[in-house]
Amino acid sequence: MLTRFLTVAALGLAALAPAAQAFPDKPVRLVVPFSPGGGTDILARQVAEALSKSEGWNVVVENRPGGNGAIALGAVARAPADGYQIILALRENIVIAPLLSKDKRQFDPLKDFTAIANVADAPMVIAAGPEPKYGTMKETLDAAKQNGQALRFGTSGQGSMSHLLLALLTKTAGAHMIHVPYKGSNPALTDLIGGHVELVGGSVASAKTFIDAKRVRPLAVSSAQRVEALPGVPTIAELGYPDFHVVTWYGLYGPAGMPKDVVAKINQATNKVLAMPEFKRILSEQGMQPQPGTPEQFDQMFRKDYVDLEAQMKDLDLSGQ
Repeated sequence: MLTRFLTVAALGLAALAPAAQAFPDKPVRLVVPFSPGGGTDILARQVAEALSKSEGWNVVVENRPGGNGAIALGAVARAPADGYQIILALRENIVIAPLLSKDKRQFDPLKDFTAIANVADAPMVIAAGPEPKYGTMKETLDAAKQNGQALRFGTSGQGSMSHLLLALLTKTAGAHMIHVPYKGSNPALTDLIGGHVELVGGSVASAKTFIDAKRVRPLAVSSAQRVEALPGVPTIAELGYPDFHVVTWYGLYGPAGMPKDVVAKINQATNKVLAMPEFKRILSEQGMQPQPGTPEQFDQMFRKDYVDLEAQMKDLDLSGQ
């Protein structure tokens, strides 16, 4: 009788063995909430390639643009919570945009997702066309103070990080500009080259290719310190606004209720990639800094940022710009 009991117990324990032991035994879909070519897409493909090389996983990048990330986030929130569909979200579409559309959103960022791994943070860059109307960021701001209707500022969408950058910049500098939202930074930069807007705010990663090709000219970065990838570009803080500091962050999320061991396995694999010298170099070239840590640390940071930004955004009328 005892032998039979031990056998049944052993089978039960085997059935409850950590799911991570077998994970992943099929392709993992890494969803990108924007169109190909932008900063988020570039980073996602670099993470996917690094995980594939480091762990031998088959990580497939899938682009689902639209709604400033809402379409992709909603799809991942409804996906099976098994770790085979995760998303590279960023501050703008999992914090800022949901705060702006509480009555319309189809998911709750604090309840419908599992925070897996913080990946990187990054400042924004403000770029002008190859032959800008004004030579420097200071000249541009001075002009916008006099006649903001003459300057059109392209962003990656209503409620995006670049939209927050614009709102904070206009409030801090008293410089009013016309907001022109796009479906991602890549189309905004393309229109900047075509002269349809005078300025574009976007991630260093998405703008770097255009900057290196001299198709656009960087005027300022949004972080408190200069960016290693653009050492000659001043910060907005240097231009007389010492408290100005705006950065975005990127992180991996899955549906709510993911097994903790699967979360831990993806987190550890991601941290391993972030510690690689070559990967650090790649991030640095894009103006990013790796942010390794535990799932719990990432979740705490995310929830605190949500609360802090909710308070800050009460002073900014992003819906009216």
